[in-house]
Amino acid sequence: MKNFSAGPSFDGTTESASFKKEIFWGCESGNRNKFPLDMGTISLRHSSADPKPMNAFRSAFMTAEERIWIVDPYFLIPERGLPPDSRIVTILDWMHDRLAATDIRILTAEQKEVDESLIQFFQIREDELNVLNPRRHKRCSIQVNRRLKVNFKYLHDRFAIVDDELWHFGATVGGFHSEVNAASRGWSAVDSGAIEFFELVWKRCEGR
Repeated sequence: MKNFSAGPSFDGTTESASFKKEIFWGCESGNRNKFPLDMGTISLRHSSADPKPMNAFRSAFMTAEERIWIVDPYFLIPERGLPPDSRIVTILDWMHDRLAATDIRILTAEQKEVDESLIQFFQIREDELNVLNPRRHKRCSIQVNRRLKVNFKYLHDRFAIVDDELWHFGATVGGFHSEVNAASRGWSAVDSGAIEFFELVWKRCEGR
């Protein structure tokens, strides 16, 4: 594992609850707002050994003020040929030292590529963040639940809730996938019922 970033600088302002609806496609430049229109771009992305995640989601994750909730059975799985901890290292790096969000929950499925020893790094990062920010208004909690395919077998798409904004992903949350796929943002997680839905699924997956 490596040391994690100190994070971006902040000006102390808080954005309004109104969201701009946008759609993104994953590409090797981070993300784009239009379909890829040439085979060179498509092939470059498809052949990448380590596809770059979407910059827009990475930024939203790193500047979250309250919650980061993720529903994706394959979120922690590394790309083929990469070390087992490679995806987890990337996600942990987004949890930088000045992260304001205190409720981080990852609802995923148990996969053979990721064993329990790697999941423990999230607990270590939680402890580090609470030591680094002892005066935060609320203790930071990072929870990983891997019972999505056991206790809730009805999910197809993948979702993320960042503060009160809903993101919808056609493939892996964060845009890590190498094939052509899209993500959209700008939906109210409150008005759409996404927050209540997440709580329903989380509660169901807490049981044995």
